[in-house]
Amino acid sequence: MNKYAIIFIIVVTFYAAIKPNHSIAANGQDNASQSKVTLTIAADNWCPFNCQPNSDYPGYMIEIAQQVFAEHNIKINYQIIPWSRALQLCRAGIISAVVGGYISDAPDFIYPLNEQGLIAFSFFSLKPGHWRYQGPASLDNQLLAVANGYAYTESLDSYIKLHQADATRIYSAYGNKPLIENITLLEQGLIDVLVETEAVFWYTSKQSNRQEKFNMAGLLAPAKPAYIAFSPAIEASTEYADILSKGIVRLRTNGELARILAKYGLSDWQESP
Repeated sequence: MNKYAIIFIIVVTFYAAIKPNHSIAANGQDNASQSKVTLTIAADNWCPFNCQPNSDYPGYMIEIAQQVFAEHNIKINYQIIPWSRALQLCRAGIISAVVGGYISDAPDFIYPLNEQGLIAFSFFSLKPGHWRYQGPASLDNQLLAVANGYAYTESLDSYIKLHQADATRIYSAYGNKPLIENITLLEQGLIDVLVETEAVFWYTSKQSNRQEKFNMAGLLAPAKPAYIAFSPAIEASTEYADILSKGIVRLRTNGELARILAKYGLSDWQESP
């Protein structure tokens, strides 16, 4: 067998493994005569929102999806894929949904009415740094690390786009675990500052006992709703989004949402502090 045939088989096998089954009854539920629906959802590792697949701690958004869709006999196939690639695959309908996105990440996707979290991005530096974020101009003379494909805010996204070719201004991390790479670079003094949501930064840095080495150096913008967002190329996506939107209300009412969040050291984002 020649190498081109081998490459073709590998590519076909990959897409066959992640391609979801989207046959669904008109009311969003399978009946006994139908095969069970599987939704493939993916993102890069962004714990505690989405963590290690096939583990006891897959992430709170994953656990929400698993519980809500199980009530409709729909199985969740959760995978770790680099964020920019996950967006591409979801837009094409090869996977069903992405996890933890803002509407600004992909305005063409299908979103539930009710969000699955509120997420704000902040800046982090190495102790004992005294730099504070005070708008894009304050990033002058700072090497900022970001995750490739992320949408932050309009102002920061414009700054990144303007300076992305300047290796003294912007470093973009690729792959499944961009934050781990950026935290390591920050610890080593190879970048000056990184941008990430607080929950994810502190959760990730604590896993390697590095949290005491860093400062929170300013808030980028107030928290915005974050979602499990569904593919615009899949006809049933509107129905899936509605199932999830109604399901999270049910989990909040029966106390199951609080239980899931507590497992990750979190509380309901709709509760007053």
